[in-house]
Amino acid sequence: MDNNIYLYTGSPITPKFTLNIGGKMLDSDSDYDVEITDNVNVGTAHVRISGKGKFKGVIERTFEIRPVPAASLSYYADETEFTYTGEPCYMQVAVKFGETTLEEGKDYTLQYTDNTEPGTANAVITFHGNFVGVMSIPFVIYDPNAVSEPVFEEEVEPLENTSVLSSQSIRLGEGITVSASAEGGAAPYTYAVLYRKTTVKKWVTVQDFAENDTITVRPKKDTRYLIVVKVKDSRGAIAKQYFKVNVEAAEA
Repeated sequence: MDNNIYLYTGSPITPKFTLNIGGKMLDSDSDYDVEITDNVNVGTAHVRISGKGKFKGVIERTFEIRPVPAASLSYYADETEFTYTGEPCYMQVAVKFGETTLEEGKDYTLQYTDNTEPGTANAVITFHGNFVGVMSIPFVIYDPNAVSEPVFEEEVEPLENTSVLSSQSIRLGEGITVSASAEGGAAPYTYAVLYRKTTVKKWVTVQDFAENDTITVRPKKDTRYLIVVKVKDSRGAIAKQYFKVNVEAAEA
């Protein structure tokens, strides 16, 4: 077999192999039959090769299917900012492996931390079965009635989002570079970038409030998109900027 360790794909895994006797390669149609079992989900798969015709006997081999790490998965959250109500806040979360949406309870469990009081909360996704690892999705709960005491006596200029895109019209397969930046507020800043098709409501998170200020967005369909760039300063103030982007079909 060409390999003894494979990563879960969601489909049956069939290793490639050849059989040789005395330097002669056997024919899979006339010289032997192959039966592969337990070759979809994580665990040990079994290969049974049975000789036929001029060849007799059985060869048995195994290979391992390992779970997909959390870093290879993508998530979609309907909202990452909530207004404080005194009740726990919950996001609508979808986790995808390629085009397949994972099933809560089967592929992962979802728990929340600090999701009632104002501040930063987290949706914690713990994977199991064919997937492994932990994914944490932060979100913010704001109290609109809270009065913040100024840290500095001098006046702080309003936070302004000055982010720009490399282009607002691209061909499918190309990327859009977001150059995130800000003025005013209280440095340092962190940046978040999300996008969605104009015809759907779910946002795809590319970066969630990190110091990196150069982010690439790679849309997967030729259609119109909406990109939102969020800037957050050290006080927690957030300034947003929305961009409309057109993705045309790739040239033949």
